[in-house]
Amino acid sequence: MAMAKLPADNPAADLVARAYSITDVDEQQELYHDWAETYDEAMIGGLNYVSPRKCAALYARHQADTSGLILDVGCGTGLAGKELAELGYTMIDGLDLSKSMLAMAGKRGLYRRLFVADLLKPLAIESGVYDGAICTGTFTHAHVGAECLDEIARTLKSGAVFAFTVHREVHDELGFDVKLAGLEGAGVLSLKEHTRDIYFDGSEDAEGHYYAYVKD
Repeated sequence: MAMAKLPADNPAADLVARAYSITDVDEQQELYHDWAETYDEAMIGGLNYVSPRKCAALYARHQADTSGLILDVGCGTGLAGKELAELGYTMIDGLDLSKSMLAMAGKRGLYRRLFVADLLKPLAIESGVYDGAICTGTFTHAHVGAECLDEIARTLKSGAVFAFTVHREVHDELGFDVKLAGLEGAGVLSLKEHTRDIYFDGSEDAEGHYYAYVKD
């Protein structure tokens, strides 16, 4: 991870390293339970995390209508939801695996609905419900692979924008290259924008891929 250099004892860097080394769901739940109350301070204050802002701006470039219902996938404490709200989007639902992170997101008062969901399983959401979706920071080390994209796409209406990030180090390893090509080839999603960009202000290199697709 080529981010701006931090002191060795910086707790934010320690937590990110711990997140990237997770090996199972129980360990993931434990981390985010421990981290929930200090996550924003660690990521924004400690690491200058700019990915939620960049991803929200990417979404806005391709969806000018701010009235549609958006699904914030892996919403965590609501950093992407906050950025969307500041851009004028008013209807946002959030899902996450961690109840502790969802509790923090709820304190923002931005979400219409928040619910626990495992992206490795079918989502308890009807097809074609959402006008858009955003996902930042979820497709990364030891988290969720590309297999969940089918379910996310299923929840979207035709014409919905889906903006998301994928960490460069897991992009091919977790099958995002193959899955995205397959979804495009099958006429499920159409690519609107793909760039490489930083996750942390001051990073030495772009940590991830930023994608914007439209549901066909």
